[in-house]
Amino acid sequence: MRRFVPLSAVALNGAIAYWSLAQPAAPPMPAMFPAGALLYLETKDFAALLADWNASAEKKAWLASPNYEAFSRSRLLLKLAQAQTEFESAAGVPPDYAMLGSIAGGNSALAIYNIGELEFLYVTHLASTRATNTALWKGRGSYQTRHAGAVNYFVKTDSSSQRVAAFAYVGDQLLLATSESLMAGALELMARQARPSIATETWFADATRAAAPGSNDLRMVYNLERLTASPHFRSYWIERNAGALREFTGGLADLERTHGNVEERRVLLRANPTPAAEEGGSGQALAMVPDDAGFYRVRVRPAEATVEQWIQDKLFHANAPVAPAGQRAPVVVNGAEAGAEQDLETKIDEAPLTDDRSASAFRAARQTLAAADVETMLEVGSSRVGANQVFVGSEAAIVLIARNAWDANAMEAAIGTAAGLLWSNGSGLGAGWRTGANGVRELDGLGTLAMAVEGKTLVLGDSPELVGALFGRRNRPAVAGAVYAAGWRHARELPNYERMVRLIDYPQIPPPQAGPDTPREPMFFSENLASLGRSLQRVLLATIVVHDAGTMLRESVDYRIAP
Repeated sequence: MRRFVPLSAVALNGAIAYWSLAQPAAPPMPAMFPAGALLYLETKDFAALLADWNASAEKKAWLASPNYEAFSRSRLLLKLAQAQTEFESAAGVPPDYAMLGSIAGGNSALAIYNIGELEFLYVTHLASTRATNTALWKGRGSYQTRHAGAVNYFVKTDSSSQRVAAFAYVGDQLLLATSESLMAGALELMARQARPSIATETWFADATRAAAPGSNDLRMVYNLERLTASPHFRSYWIERNAGALREFTGGLADLERTHGNVEERRVLLRANPTPAAEEGGSGQALAMVPDDAGFYRVRVRPAEATVEQWIQDKLFHANAPVAPAGQRAPVVVNGAEAGAEQDLETKIDEAPLTDDRSASAFRAARQTLAAADVETMLEVGSSRVGANQVFVGSEAAIVLIARNAWDANAMEAAIGTAAGLLWSNGSGLGAGWRTGANGVRELDGLGTLAMAVEGKTLVLGDSPELVGALFGRRNRPAVAGAVYAAGWRHARELPNYERMVRLIDYPQIPPPQAGPDTPREPMFFSENLASLGRSLQRVLLATIVVHDAGTMLRESVDYRIAP
């Protein structure tokens, strides 16, 4: 039996195609978006990106992970779910994966104008046959018809939430917005009417002009001055470093995918330019990184306090970080006693005793570091399974390349003094040095410390083998330098990390949930973070390299992916 297509549908599609061909060439994507955006995203082929994500092992693993389970109960996702419900009431169609797949076209862009209100504009290149088959187009009869830029658009407002859904189809481009003014503004820009677009704004123009050459599958441009002023950004930005970002006006990130590799090229523009930073001996330090290092990071011209802190934290484990200040009142448990007999012995009229041994223990080391004038600092670390094949530990080493030659005797004495004060009663017993293999000096004390010195290069570590490996690479030819560089071998370190945190969390892990009515929060390290790591287990190595040109920071982030 033959199927006959209604003549009305044929005529409608024919009219749309003819009208599309009659339209003048559309302006570039950024020129279609009204000024005032906080963030702009553009991709060459949104449908292909979405298809790759839907078919990926990472998506399947993440949706089944405790990390996603915890995220699904987060305040952020609950607020997004509320906005999703309100948008569905306004648009008449659910904003789910089915809708997203139907409106995902080729060259596409999204601009966010208000984070709190989720005000955005979306534009995508979509064939007329697909556009007229979307739930939005089929439901246009329930929308009000408005006019802007010599074309019609459709708008609908939810009376209870005041959420707005607006869409239009112009040429081969589908537009979707949560604001009628954004929709009208975009249509006027597409009709080449005179009005400002994000392409004419300084933050956008400067960032795109500074972008590194090369192709990209995804581009993100952002206005940091306005983003950092937004309370929603400061609340939900996962890095919690909004204050540190205030020196920048805007930024850009281009992402390019190739076989087995994902490269991200970033630019951060400074509000007040500074002199370009010297990269010093960073190339020499990077050449010393062992090929199997689990983690490394290089920093140029570190402050003396930073060098001292790294030595304390990585080798002596002398300081525990201060707990973050809580912003919530303590939870009151019914039936619990508010205090105990021991509290009667707490002196409330005297300041608590403080342990300032670290300040005095590293006084001599501080003087030696200042005399050498450290130019470049490299940290290398890896996890390792103990000889008993049960516990997982770590090994770390620090390379310090200085402007002046090191005084080996002074540094040995300074490290020995610190070990004597921190690991014993301060008498210095068990803090002598002996010569080991390959010229590495080893501390004959309660803990394991090793040191190797030659000229301006000093290597300190808690593993003689790692110190020897680093010291043996000191004469290698320098590689390209940077003001900061770091690398993480995810696939190598993940199994040991899981093993370590599982042992740490084991005494606290409650019994499995009895059913859907008795959920429990996943353990943060052994379940939540570990499951996120497993979702990304195809990532072999992630590296970042940063160059400081004074006017801007240039960052290159590279992810090597297993097949």
